[in-house]
Amino acid sequence: MAKKRVIPKPKTPRKPIAKKSTRFSISAQSWLFLAGFVVLFASWYITFASNTAFRSSAYYIYISRGTEIEELTDTLVKRNVIKTGITFKWMASVMHLETLRPGMYRVEKGWGNYQILSVVENTDLRSSQLIDLAEYRSRKRTIKELCKLTGIDEKEFLELLKDEDEVDDLGGFTTESVYCIFRPGRYRIYKNTTPKEVLEYLACQYTQLWNEERRDACNRLDLTEDEVVILSSIVYSETKQRSEMSTIAGVYINRLHDNMKLQSDPTVLFAHTSMDSRRVSNKHLAIESDYNTYLKKGLPPGPICIVPTFVIDEVLKYDSHKYYYFCAKGDKSGCHNFATNYNEHMANAKKYRNGLDKKKIYK
Repeated sequence: MAKKRVIPKPKTPRKPIAKKSTRFSISAQSWLFLAGFVVLFASWYITFASNTAFRSSAYYIYISRGTEIEELTDTLVKRNVIKTGITFKWMASVMHLETLRPGMYRVEKGWGNYQILSVVENTDLRSSQLIDLAEYRSRKRTIKELCKLTGIDEKEFLELLKDEDEVDDLGGFTTESVYCIFRPGRYRIYKNTTPKEVLEYLACQYTQLWNEERRDACNRLDLTEDEVVILSSIVYSETKQRSEMSTIAGVYINRLHDNMKLQSDPTVLFAHTSMDSRRVSNKHLAIESDYNTYLKKGLPPGPICIVPTFVIDEVLKYDSHKYYYFCAKGDKSGCHNFATNYNEHMANAKKYRNGLDKKKIYK
């Protein structure tokens, strides 16, 4: 008997399942991830990103009794120690710092807000002392007196000054331009300090010297800060008459801008280690040295003497005039005759030499 053939029932077509929209969920997740990343980055930036703006490798902050975070922040921003005060104050509020411990604190270049404030909050305080560095013309005498006042080893300090890497770390100085950081004045130094700490501290004070007003004046002169100090050392070696400093600075700036040799007698005498000479001879002029501005164009590589701040300010506000030459009057006044051309200058120089001859001054 044949089997009945079973005809399968036709399958009922399934309704397509509607896909849920994922656009919103993906978008929301992306925004949440982005927001989280921004918060994390902002927290890291405020806490750890470098907030130092000073040139030297380290900066010494002195906090007096009763100083509050608002006052400290304003001071550090004004002195160009930190880049921004907003994140600094925010970090201080997170750390619950309001009134700060008085003392002197060492801050390193590249530190973030948390590192700076942690030093202020947690570092064991060291005693400091005030020293008065007198005005000495010679670099050697200044260093000797500084080492005596601070109690550091002079030989070790001089070795640091000759170390190219050490002086470069202070803020891009050379072994000659580093002498720009020395100035007479009152300084607060750690007791029982080290040669490196003293060098760092002086570089820090040098950075502090260059406020916005002085930096703007440098830019108008088209000179760097170090070049202004080097020029100031030449001006100060030429005259102690404050009334003439801006005029003499103008002479040298005219020569620099016209690509002329400075032909400064004190630079030649410095190269010859005979700064006390009253007359410059052919022997002086012939010496091969980067400090001989009769042979080399431009400024020498470092200052030829230690310069007080007021001289730097006189140079920064130099007189604009047409003089290219000057010569001492030779009348014990300490003043000079100025000239716009070489012939006029030679006439003034002849008067000066004749005056020295009458006084029998031959060196």
